[in-house]
Amino acid sequence: MLVVLIFLPVSLQGQRTKKSDIIRSLTTESSLIRYARFSGQTAPSKQLLATLSRQAKWDNQEPNDPSGLGIRLRFVKIDDQAKSGGSGASQYRVFAEGAPQDKVFVFTTWLVDGSQLTDPRDMYVNTQGLVMTHKPTPEEEISMKAPGDELDVQSAPGNGEPIRFVLTSRDSETSIYGTLVAHPVVSNDHECKLEVRIAQPGATSVLIIADGLPAKAKVPLVLESADAQMSEMVDTNSDGHAVIAVLTTVPGVAQGTFKASAEGGRCLPSVVMPWRAAADTAPTAPAH
Repeated sequence: MLVVLIFLPVSLQGQRTKKSDIIRSLTTESSLIRYARFSGQTAPSKQLLATLSRQAKWDNQEPNDPSGLGIRLRFVKIDDQAKSGGSGASQYRVFAEGAPQDKVFVFTTWLVDGSQLTDPRDMYVNTQGLVMTHKPTPEEEISMKAPGDELDVQSAPGNGEPIRFVLTSRDSETSIYGTLVAHPVVSNDHECKLEVRIAQPGATSVLIIADGLPAKAKVPLVLESADAQMSEMVDTNSDGHAVIAVLTTVPGVAQGTFKASAEGGRCLPSVVMPWRAAADTAPTAPAH
């Protein structure tokens, strides 16, 4: 059975934390994401559903920003260490255009395995939105880069693996979110786009993000994993956009390949993601 929810919105340094009010506040019980699972698979825990919901809202540019600024973090590649074949980590500088310059910020990272890292340093932004590790000097106010003084982050090396970031003012009045997927797994066919994004270690659950499909329509979606298959209709919003969560594993199978295909008018995009089930990859979510 497939149920769909449509949302209308490395080396990492830092202190590991067990919970985050910023992350935890993204989802209430009433807004838990609906999901798809293959026949015979155990139903997901409420904790996993909460995690998937937060990921989808984070990526879909809909977190509850109390400042109402509606801005996002932007990542600009500095140093590409990617290996041939598309994997490997790359270095990025971070921009928060439109962020207030009179505030001191905290930078937090949320990894797919559930870990949260908080950088112990104070962060600032200059007039260009460049995130810096100290208050900009007059000469740095218009800089688009500041080696040694800017905040640099590294991407996840895996295909389809996101890292999520949030820049939060110390007065809690401003929260600016962003998601970095350095090696997206995307299929483009005519005007349609389909992406699969790892949601849990081993890709045992994923987010499927569709764009460019017919607006406010029921679109056929086929999901395959190992020898299992499901065919369902998904509802798009007025922009032809939909986000769904899928549990990719099949009972009695240790690993396999997941495939999702959508039929949208004149397009038929398909994405593929290998997965591996393991006893030590139980999903984790920010504490309640």
